[in-house]
Amino acid sequence: MTQKNYKFTLQFDGTDFLGWQVQAKGRTVQGDIEIALGKLFPGEDITLIGAGRTDSGVHALGMTANVKLLAKYDAEELRRAVNGNLEMDVRIDFVEEMPDEYHARFSAVAREYEYHFMKQYSPIRRKYAAHLSHNVDFSLLQKCAEQLKGEFDFTSFCKANAEVENKVCIIEFAEWKTMDNQLIFRIKANRFLHHMVRFLVGTMVEVARGRYTVNEFSALLFNTPAKAIVVRAPAHGLYLKKVYYKERL
Repeated sequence: MTQKNYKFTLQFDGTDFLGWQVQAKGRTVQGDIEIALGKLFPGEDITLIGAGRTDSGVHALGMTANVKLLAKYDAEELRRAVNGNLEMDVRIDFVEEMPDEYHARFSAVAREYEYHFMKQYSPIRRKYAAHLSHNVDFSLLQKCAEQLKGEFDFTSFCKANAEVENKVCIIEFAEWKTMDNQLIFRIKANRFLHHMVRFLVGTMVEVARGRYTVNEFSALLFNTPAKAIVVRAPAHGLYLKKVYYKERL
């Protein structure tokens, strides 16, 4: 029986996961899906490749992954079968057969994230949006976001021991919007570094609450000496919204 390369598009509630990537101990999204696949393809060596890693507590609305499997099911049968073996906090929305060269991570051309704040504490949404515990100047959030469009070295806005040497990312858009009781930050780029969105969000909020200036934020962005230090926003407000690919591989 031949193998096929399947693309999964999925969503998950990251509350009870230790992130995407399989770890020695603890529940992960990749681990749960590989276990589900193992029940459908016993004895097979299964490796699910994600479009990227998400931290513990981070959610996803449009994560993508690929896996090469024996052509035992068609795409829709596989989707239903996998979902039948998953817990209710992760769900495969679409399964597609892809060319052999498709790779969920390396074939991606852009990714989009959202960060959600609640202006007033909500016990209902406490696991899905961070509580904005300070008054903020929305215009200052916008001024910071406006500076992000373009190509920058995000060394100041990534985890200190980040594995990658190249820290240059190209931001297509970055914007804040306010609606009802929420503040939402949207950003799309060709790539993101470890903790980058959370560092950007947390530091912009520090500017908007008056602790830092817009100029100090700019200094961090351009990696010039600054009194300000980056601040990391909580994981549970962050969502991987969508992964983008070229129309044809």
